[in-house]
Amino acid sequence: MNQFPNKLYFSVTFPGIPVSVIDAWRGLTCFLQLQGLLPKRFSVSQIAGHAEKYHTTKKLALAADEITQLITKRNLNGFWVNSGNFERCEYLDFSLLHAKNLGNQSTLTCYIGNKAKAPDDWKDFIEQLLESSPCIGAWQWKSYYQSWQTNSRQRDNSKTTFGPIPPGTKRWTEKSSDGYGPDTEYLDTSLNPGRNKELIPTIRFYPSAEMWLGPHFWQYAKCSKKEALAADFFIEKRDTPHYLYLKCWPEAFTRPDGEQGRMQQRLWKLFFHEDCEWPPGSGTICDEPMYGP
Repeated sequence: MNQFPNKLYFSVTFPGIPVSVIDAWRGLTCFLQLQGLLPKRFSVSQIAGHAEKYHTTKKLALAADEITQLITKRNLNGFWVNSGNFERCEYLDFSLLHAKNLGNQSTLTCYIGNKAKAPDDWKDFIEQLLESSPCIGAWQWKSYYQSWQTNSRQRDNSKTTFGPIPPGTKRWTEKSSDGYGPDTEYLDTSLNPGRNKELIPTIRFYPSAEMWLGPHFWQYAKCSKKEALAADFFIEKRDTPHYLYLKCWPEAFTRPDGEQGRMQQRLWKLFFHEDCEWPPGSGTICDEPMYGP
């Protein structure tokens, strides 16, 4: 279990390509540099750009300013870079990718190895970025918790990674597509408090302790911005011209039960008129910690 990432991840989503991909990249690298965490070089394994101009799977090892030059020279509309050692869980992976054939929405995300040195909080970077580009929303969460709550494959070591599977969990089995490999048993996570929700392809909502909801978010929610502002369970609210910042818990969620579970339940009911339960099959949120790591 200790090898599973438990860093603070972030996701920033846009209705199209950000106004300036260069600004997004520079903002990210400057933020890392200020914290003394900017890698000397990144492996550019794939660049998300204009397909008719540039497409390659060739790996390039470039410094941050060299990647800036590459984005500018090729007029790219995204990037995908990583640094460090994957086998030793010391990697940083950042991508800004757009869904060209699904509406051109784009998402800036990170993946961080459990042993990698990384920021403990992405808030300053997120807010700086959102002030320059209209967004759908942004979230940050503990990767281990979110993976536990969303992971749906028992065959992929769900039991050994996240502890015993609650007995009330619904399951289904899908036959091997080739007829030779093993069948796959899936676990139903659709009512887990920490699950995420796909708003549109590649864009997901996370029931996180703090979130930044842009002007494009409300077309997907079941409540209005006014109703969100009127909710009495947030400990901090900031309505800015670029986003509505909401914080409902002092730190990132780590449990689906107790008061943390009930707080996530409030988020689901407010934003999407949906409910949640823990443990699975209980129809409620239990008071004491049950199951999980």
